[in-house]
Amino acid sequence: MSLARIPVKIEIEGLGELDGELIRFYAPLTVSALVKMLPIGGAIAKWDYAIYFQVPLERGAEKPVNRVSAGDILYWPPRSCIALAFADVTPPAQMIKIGRYRADYERIKLAQVGSRITIRRT
Repeated sequence: MSLARIPVKIEIEGLGELDGELIRFYAPLTVSALVKMLPIGGAIAKWDYAIYFQVPLERGAEKPVNRVSAGDILYWPPRSCIALAFADVTPPAQMIKIGRYRADYERIKLAQVGSRITIRRT
């Protein structure tokens, strides 16, 4: 993969589409593996600061972060999940930043548990 920033569309059932990008610099091996898998999707689950879904990728903690910001796209190694943060927090578990998305973060909180989410390359 030669692109440093890979543009993606994130479709959330009931909320519409969001623009985002996966950024190789944050975690080159993890991002490369995920880009090869696109499109990916699943059923939404929710934490108090993010929505997330499980993906078929098992990787260790490549460049873990100590702080999560609203708009971050993250990979959570212990459960093989991708998360979209809608609040700034210190994560209670190991997280790897893999990209950014643009949206009204308050609106992302409205995503319903069990709704479908899909991330695809644009």
